Amino acid sequence: MIAIDFDGTLVDSYTIIPIIYKKFQEDYKLPEGFVDAMLCFEDIWDFFGIFERKRWIKYVFKDGESLWEDYWKIREENQVILPGTIEFLKSVKKEYELYLVSSVDDTEDIKIRRIKSSGLQVYFKDIIIYGTKDFPTILDAIKYLMEEEKKLIYIDDKNTNISKLLDLKNIKLIKRIFYPPFPFKLAWRYPNVEVEYITNLLEILPYLNV
Repeated sequence: MIAIDFDGTLVDSYTIIPIIYKKFQEDYKLPEGFVDAMLCFEDIWDFFGIFERKRWIKYVFKDGESLWEDYWKIREENQVILPGTIEFLKSVKKEYELYLVSSVDDTEDIKIRRIKSSGLQVYFKDIIIYGTKDFPTILDAIKYLMEEEKKLIYIDDKNTNISKLLDLKNIKLIKRIFYPPFPFKLAWRYPNVEVEYITNLLEILPYLNV
C-alpha cells in the first residue's frame, strides 16, 4: 500500500501564491510589503498546521469570506502536476493500492475539488482528508490506513508531516524534496527527519521493483 500527499508531492500549487497576493494587493490598493507579509503568514501557519485561511484572513480583510474563495479558485486553476507524477502513478497502480492523504483546504470540499480538478483522483483507491471530524490529524489518517494493511509507504514533502509518523512501525517514510516560495520554508525544513529523500517520484520505482 502506498499513501501520497497532494500539494508539493503530486502537484505544485505553491508557485502561484505570491502572484495571488500581488493581485489582491493591486485590486484592494494594499500597502507595499503586503505580499511579503502574507507569505510569512503562509509559512508560519503551515508550520503550525493551521491550513484554514479563513481563520486568519479576517484580521487582514473585512470581506475575508469572498477573498479566500477567490484565493482557492485561482490556486486551483493554476496548480501544475509535478514532473514524474503521472508516470509514477501509472507504473505502480497495478501492483499497489494507492491512497491520497492530504490536509483540508478551509473545507474538505475545496480540497476534493482541487484534487478532482487535477485529474489525479483516477489513480487512487480512496482520498482521505485530515483536519476533519473523521481524521483530525495526519496520524489519525495513516493509522486508519494501516488497520487494513500492516505495511505502508508514505510520501510527503513536509518535514512537519513526516515527523508525526516517525514512531509508527512497518511504515517507510519518503520525503519528496520541494520548497515553496515562502521566506523560511519552515514546514519543509524542520524538524530534521532521517528518511529517504527523493527529487522525483520515479526515483522510488527501483525500490518497488516495478
